[in-house]
Amino acid sequence: MTGSMIILGIALLYVLLTTLLGLYTKKFSKSSDKYMTGGKAFGPFIIGVLMMSEFIGTGSTLGTAQTAFGKGISASWNLITLTLAFVLFAYTLAKKFHKRGEYTISGAISKSYGNGARVVTSLIMIYALAVVNISMYAGGAATLSAILQIPHATAAIIVGLVTVVYVTSGGMYAVAYTNLIHAFFKYLGLILALTFGMAAAGGLSGMSSHLKPEMFDWMGIGWSLIIAWTIANIGSVFSTQYIIQAICSTGDDRKAKKSSIYAGLLVIPVGIMAALIGMVAADLFPKIPSAQAFPMMTTLMHPVFGGFVIAGLIAAVFGTVAAGTIGSAALLLKDFYIPFFNRSATDYQTLRFSRIATVVMGLLPIPFAIFAPKILSTIFFARALRTTLAVIVILMFYFPKFSSGRGAVWGMILAVVLTTAWYLYNNPFGIDNIYIASLTPLIVMTIDHLFKQSTPQMVLVEKTEEVR
Repeated sequence: MTGSMIILGIALLYVLLTTLLGLYTKKFSKSSDKYMTGGKAFGPFIIGVLMMSEFIGTGSTLGTAQTAFGKGISASWNLITLTLAFVLFAYTLAKKFHKRGEYTISGAISKSYGNGARVVTSLIMIYALAVVNISMYAGGAATLSAILQIPHATAAIIVGLVTVVYVTSGGMYAVAYTNLIHAFFKYLGLILALTFGMAAAGGLSGMSSHLKPEMFDWMGIGWSLIIAWTIANIGSVFSTQYIIQAICSTGDDRKAKKSSIYAGLLVIPVGIMAALIGMVAADLFPKIPSAQAFPMMTTLMHPVFGGFVIAGLIAAVFGTVAAGTIGSAALLLKDFYIPFFNRSATDYQTLRFSRIATVVMGLLPIPFAIFAPKILSTIFFARALRTTLAVIVILMFYFPKFSSGRGAVWGMILAVVLTTAWYLYNNPFGIDNIYIASLTPLIVMTIDHLFKQSTPQMVLVEKTEEVR
């Protein structure tokens, strides 16, 4: 049996086993609540792993290695700043979100800014999660097409179909159990790729004799981008639907805080290992396309180990896509199906709709994945969109009387339009789109604050908050 056949066999076996596990968990998801939250059956460490998995996709493995291939070790900041975001979340918003008892970000915001804000928030989050899944499908398709020797589009369809099958079957249970396995293989793949890569490159001393000194500069990527990543990561952790859903899956406030800290600690090694892998590839394979930096490590090891590395890359894709897909399904259920189409829906009807929504949201990004640009920039565009919601969330919890629901709604709408345009025009004047996403709602809500007049609805919301 050839090496490529062994790698292919392990990769297919991994996909098959995780899919079967997802199907097996269907028996646990007998109600819509258990489908969406897992019935609060998981401890803080497992929830921490799940929260970490949402962010450790191809943007954090393939994307970081791809960026480090040209920029060096400083590419790891995209995940080191994510750790800061999780720790801040643990000590600020984790407890507040858990107390609100809403497992959707839109539901939490609507309690302060009304139903208009709920709908807009939901649409923005679905948009952001779809962009994330597009980049995940693109990264997963690049990996699968390389090892299966199939067209990129076919590989993207396979990634989408497999994710849809097991998430649709088991819901949060399927995401939880499969993501635990995915997390193990992500770490295993990184450790194997780095170990064999470093050995072939002669360790750090060997790499330093071949690579430019700038590759070892921790600030080589530039302060502007590091600050932009920091804002984007804080924004995305503070407002991502799946993070809120995971926090509400914990038993109490203390476990919610612990989960966030565990997630942050688990992220740091991933960033550093992925960046070093990109540097090793730049040393050993300087002529390859940067996107192949991580997969090329499999050529340095026995095919069995190479199969585990590829399984880890596949795990990175499935873990993030599964989390994003079930998050989008939850928003469609709570913000559109129940309030607009079936207010008296039975549990059977909501469970059935949840599964249909999972299928739709899992398949929708596939056509767009074929045309996705660079993985890491797409990931951070999605995080910029969520940063807009984070600004709303921070004002909601800490300055609840600062703006009205009208200011929140217009702030979100303008921010999404301007951020998308800024991204499509490749960040004019060198200003990253994250700054547009974070400043626009703040400016609009400040204007609203200066000119607002208290409405009966606003007064009622404010009194409700005071009672709490």
